[in-house]
Amino acid sequence: MSPKNRLLQLVDRNLLAVISLAVAIAALSYNSWRNEHSEDNRNHRAAGFEIMREAAHLQLTVDRATYASNFKDDDAIQGWVRVNLIVSLSKTTTKEIKEKALALKKVWEENWSQLYQSEEANKKVTKSINLLVEQVSFNLKSLR
Repeated sequence: MSPKNRLLQLVDRNLLAVISLAVAIAALSYNSWRNEHSEDNRNHRAAGFEIMREAAHLQLTVDRATYASNFKDDDAIQGWVRVNLIVSLSKTTTKEIKEKALALKKVWEENWSQLYQSEEANKKVTKSINLLVEQVSFNLKSLR
């Protein structure tokens, strides 16, 4: 019997085992990929919701600075903390969210000191917060 016939006979005898092994490897590969994808989505979701929560708190700080008479220096410090936390959280999400977070930080940096005296500064920061929240919402809806 030639080596070629012997190999064909061996494959023929063990075809079910070879097919089973191929299916098992494919299933394991898909399962690993799916688990990684799901974990990535969970991380994006958690960071997205935290960003939205911090953005809401920042909006409260912004509105209190402009419209309430009891704005304190602590509120400005809290604003900085929230902005920096948003930027940090955005690093774990998408490029678009990170860009919006950095834009918010720039707008905050340029306008926080005028918030207590300028409704225009409030509008600029609010617009930047809203753009960030819209981007986060869009990304959360697109997760699979």
